[in-house]
Amino acid sequence: MKEEDITKKLSGEWILLFNDEIVDHSSNVEEMLKLAEEKYPAEKFPDDEIKISKVLSGDIRLQ
Repeated sequence: MKEEDITKKLSGEWILLFNDEIVDHSSNVEEMLKLAEEKYPAEKFPDDEIKISKVLSGDIRLQ
């Protein structure tokens, strides 16, 4: 399967989590990475408190 097809099939929103609470969301992962770096600099916050995850939209079939 082409990368373009996978991207369309697995569309959704990226979410930024801090201490397992949603702080922000976007359809652009680069935007989430930039926001995480600005809001939570590595020298002040441990890495395990900050997560970026994707919430998929549509019907997902697990095989």
